[in-house]
Amino acid sequence: MRFHRTTEGEFTRLIETKTILKLIAQESEVVPDKFCLVGINPHERIGYAIRHGRVDDLRTWRLDNLVKFLKKQSQIIPLEVQYK
Repeated sequence: MRFHRTTEGEFTRLIETKTILKLIAQESEVVPDKFCLVGINPHERIGYAIRHGRVDDLRTWRLDNLVKFLKKQSQIIPLEVQYK
């Protein structure tokens, strides 16, 4: 499986175009109780994660804020939560 880091806007576009069909919230190894969002395109076997603006670090959220971000999207996609 290939893995790409994208901006929040690109990630949203991938959800809207139904490129991403599965979402995983993975708990950060560095900061407890913060989660990185990973979107999966199972047909192309590509994973997408949101990075912080201009740097290449993965963006992390508290789980409640992550759910608020996902509720803003027009598509409903199941979210799997994985703890470290």
